[in-house]
Amino acid sequence: MMRGLSLIIQREFTSRVKTKAFILTTLFTPVLFLAVIALPTVLMMLSKNDDIKKVYVVDQTDMYFKLLESSKTYEFVRLANKESRPADEQVPTALLQITEDLNMNPAAASFVSEKQQPPKELTNYINNVLTNAVKKKKIENYTIQSEINPQVVTDIQGILNSPDRINVSTVRVDAVTGQEQETLGEMASMVGMVLTFCMFFFIMMYGSVVLQSVVEEKSNRIIEVLISSVKPFDLMMGKIIGVGLVGLLQLAVWLVIGGGAMIAIQMYFGINVDMNSAEAQEAMTMVNAGGMQVPASLAEFYSINWVQVAVSFVLYFVGGYLLFASLFAMFGSGANDSQEAQQLIMPITILLLVAFYTGFAAARNPEGAMAFWCSLIPFTSPVVMMVRAPFEIPLWELALSVVLLFVTAILMVKLAAKIYRVGILMYGKKISFAEMFKWLTYK
Repeated sequence: MMRGLSLIIQREFTSRVKTKAFILTTLFTPVLFLAVIALPTVLMMLSKNDDIKKVYVVDQTDMYFKLLESSKTYEFVRLANKESRPADEQVPTALLQITEDLNMNPAAASFVSEKQQPPKELTNYINNVLTNAVKKKKIENYTIQSEINPQVVTDIQGILNSPDRINVSTVRVDAVTGQEQETLGEMASMVGMVLTFCMFFFIMMYGSVVLQSVVEEKSNRIIEVLISSVKPFDLMMGKIIGVGLVGLLQLAVWLVIGGGAMIAIQMYFGINVDMNSAEAQEAMTMVNAGGMQVPASLAEFYSINWVQVAVSFVLYFVGGYLLFASLFAMFGSGANDSQEAQQLIMPITILLLVAFYTGFAAARNPEGAMAFWCSLIPFTSPVVMMVRAPFEIPLWELALSVVLLFVTAILMVKLAAKIYRVGILMYGKKISFAEMFKWLTYK
């Protein structure tokens, strides 16, 4: 029996690992992942080549043009009137026309360009400059009318426009030891959401591989030959374990690549992972003052307990994959073709989507009631617990969740095996859910 199981595992594993698609996917997926993250920034940089470069300004009030400052991106050029605008410009241009005092007529400014939607960065800058100019003029008029000392108004404006902000630090007190530790911030939530997406993607992808393998062998009648030599349970488990080992190998390669990249970045920036250290606190202060944003963000990123995150990801991937792959194999055994299989697994897909969206919702409050209970329920815990993994999870919660997940997965494997042994030999008949559950009573 063990020899047949090992042969199926070896067949499923080697037939996938030796393919060029697996090798290329394993090596280049991290690169593609980083490219997807950087893609919006690259596209924004490329799109600026077609943006408006020069803005001509016709200011009939002689009050606002001097407030518009040119930059590396945009250049403001004053014209006497709109008819004097050059007609043979080589770069995209626009015209800002101000006909009256905006304090008297706020609609006296218009922005004319050939674009359906001008760059938001440019229009927001112009709107802010003009709005601040109108506010300043109104304050000056009110100061004169109320006979207030102008210096007092200037001082008040300086206070209101000060960039200083109060950032209250959040501290977590351990209920047992009483030890205080500064909590993680937005970076941990972002990492949790990325992990949630990855877990959903991995379980769905490798579960679908098991489904496809079962349906393909059944539709080609290869399953009949295999059953003559191997027990149905061994065949199902061989597929699940073989494909699961492929996923673990791929995951191990990605962890090594990601860990190496993290170590290289840490050494390059000289990041101290202790967020309570003086260096880390100084970095955060520099962020609050508008300074070194990237190093401070990386310091918060490296303060996450990545050992706990990696171990949790592997455990929940194994348990979650085992649970859902058995369901994919079970429903796949009752299908006659891939189209019918997709209809049968719809409840599983909906269940995974519920876990996926619950995980993203739990990112707002990782220690809330919804996040707690969904991280214990076996059908949602592999995905939802990932959003909590970057935070300090109590060990008893983690242990209880893992035990519940693996116990449920083992029970589901036994349940799926009973249906699988009947379904793989059923041909030419469209199977209903009710009939599949009747197979549980077959001896």
